[in-house]
Amino acid sequence: MESNPTTVTEQPTGFTDDHIKMNWIAHQLRHSSTGQRAALRRVPLTKSFEADAVVITLIADPKFTADDRYHDLDRWRMIAHVAAMLVGTGEPGPNRPFVHTKAKTLGNILGKLDYSETRMLRLLSVRGKALDDQVRRVARLLAQKNERQFDFQTLYHLLDGGGDGDCAKAARIRIAHDYYAAKP
Repeated sequence: MESNPTTVTEQPTGFTDDHIKMNWIAHQLRHSSTGQRAALRRVPLTKSFEADAVVITLIADPKFTADDRYHDLDRWRMIAHVAAMLVGTGEPGPNRPFVHTKAKTLGNILGKLDYSETRMLRLLSVRGKALDDQVRRVARLLAQKNERQFDFQTLYHLLDGGGDGDCAKAARIRIAHDYYAAKP
């Protein structure tokens, strides 16, 4: 009688879990040079090749799929920009904040910060470049209030298709739900 051969399941080379990708970016920015973080904070102003090179270096890791690299570069650029704003300036190392955590949601933080309902509605209703502007405003507010950690997956999904994708719709609902649940 023949023995049954064991089947070997191949592990995928790229991870599909967005949480792993967000952790990777947060970890890399925490230990990046001040020049790299400064370039990422200035991305919307300068549109520099240096900042794009930093973003491409972040997503060149095998954790990111080819789709991430070629079709989602703008989203990853915005995620890196916001993360760099929240990590802040100063010497790299373990004392820098780790910006991605699943424990805090964006809507919950904005609700607790008493973010105005008008601004929240604007954030949730705009698309395209206007959405990028609103996301930058939220990032500046979070940095000013020293709220440097939240679940970046929601932000990543909000930026889906310039704010028009199915993931963006679900992210808007999640942000609004968490915002109103956290309001006093």
